[in-house]
Amino acid sequence: MQQENPTLTMIREFVALGRAEFERPRSPSGDDHGQRKLTEGMTAAGPDGEPVKMSEPLLQLLAPRAPYFDQLVQGALESGVTQIVNVGAGYDDRALRFRSPDVHFYEIDLPHVIADKKRRLDASGLDTRGITLVEADLATDDAGDVLAAAGHDPRERSLFLLEHIVLFLENSAVDRLVRSLAGRAAPGSTLALTAEVHPQGLDSAQVLATTDQVMFGGTSPLRTILSRDTWLALLKNAGWTVLDPGHVTAVDHFQVPMDGGAAQIQTQFLTATA
Repeated sequence: MQQENPTLTMIREFVALGRAEFERPRSPSGDDHGQRKLTEGMTAAGPDGEPVKMSEPLLQLLAPRAPYFDQLVQGALESGVTQIVNVGAGYDDRALRFRSPDVHFYEIDLPHVIADKKRRLDASGLDTRGITLVEADLATDDAGDVLAAAGHDPRERSLFLLEHIVLFLENSAVDRLVRSLAGRAAPGSTLALTAEVHPQGLDSAQVLATTDQVMFGGTSPLRTILSRDTWLALLKNAGWTVLDPGHVTAVDHFQVPMDGGAAQIQTQFLTATA
């Protein structure tokens, strides 16, 4: 297996450690200590091997995403959805916090991440009933195929969560992923994702290349930054209907120099139905 970009490893672990600092909602039978137990002994190290220190500005950068997806999970459970599919789950604890009778959580991630999460879950003593950990490399594997093998039922409604994952996949892999999930989405299912969005009129390849050089010195793990119109078209062509496409819910992520000015890259929240 190809060695993972160390910046991506750091981001995954930093997010997990940062979220252990937050108070977040849970279901009546959920475990609100899951994130802390999952990250016990974890240290997010940068590419130089030095630990990344938590700071208020960095925590604030993490803060907006979690409530958006937590609310979607709560709403899905209240509406009777019985399958929650967390794509690129990493060390997220939603399957623990929102544990509910007759609800099954599927967590998809790279084999080495799934192996480490399983090890941490086994060591923690946490209740993992209703959780299936699914190994997949979304750069090459078909999400629909791995979900089918894991027991996911396409006849039942699902909530598909793609939080902070598609920016790390090539555009072709993103397209394959959302199409594949649409193929397993019963009517009434929901897809929710965070998309990295650049201003309209800019060349996406140039934005990506500039981000790589300016922010990462040529070692960027980021692979897909598109205009909002391109994101909307991608989802529509894959079989998803974006809810209220004219309304933008977003947070500013970073800026890159483009055409003599600064282009604001946003993390935009998109929710669509099958």
